[in-house]
Amino acid sequence: MNPIRILLVDDHAIFRQGLRKLFEEQSEFSVIGEASSGAEAVEAATRLSPDVMLLDLQLGDMTGLDVLRRLGVGMKAKTLLLGADIQRADELTAILLGASGTVGKYVASETLFQSIRSVVTGEMWVKRDVIGELIGMLRTRENSTSNALGHFGLTARELEIVKAVVQGMGNREISESLGISHFTVKHYMTRIFDKLLVANRVELALFATRQGLAQNRPSR
Repeated sequence: MNPIRILLVDDHAIFRQGLRKLFEEQSEFSVIGEASSGAEAVEAATRLSPDVMLLDLQLGDMTGLDVLRRLGVGMKAKTLLLGADIQRADELTAILLGASGTVGKYVASETLFQSIRSVVTGEMWVKRDVIGELIGMLRTRENSTSNALGHFGLTARELEIVKAVVQGMGNREISESLGISHFTVKHYMTRIFDKLLVANRVELALFATRQGLAQNRPSR
């Protein structure tokens, strides 16, 4: 049986080294790469196609959630978000962005091993109450958008902006990328919020990801 191929993503070299040594003692796992930043993580995940990516929540250049947004829902690797203190909102966001679960940085090694085994087989590694809350959120969203048509009434330009938001771009970056004014971007954002019934950029990114509105990335 081939070992489970793992990509380690953490901005602390000592922590990565500790994990690597831990996995080297287990024949069922193989560390195929490391990344110390979000940008490196996106590149490595795309190039190496690991079975599992252990992704730190807080990286130097971006968050683990930003990495998930950039990789998109089509990524084949199972992702476990690692954190010393993962808040419920981050846990829910990670799952909606495609992660398979979350693991505390200080759990016992066997718990970490079991979480990896579980997600590789297609299971989710999250608490039962988190799943319940997630289901409730999705049901509420489905009910609130049941009358929406097509791309929820978004114009082509609005879809471009939605995709840019999912990529983690701010209003200034969107303005420069699309060649429109900062004021125009803000105007579009207001219209998008109204059409999709979301209150902020985080809700927009979550909703767009789940509905597949951001699968094709805008050119920059």
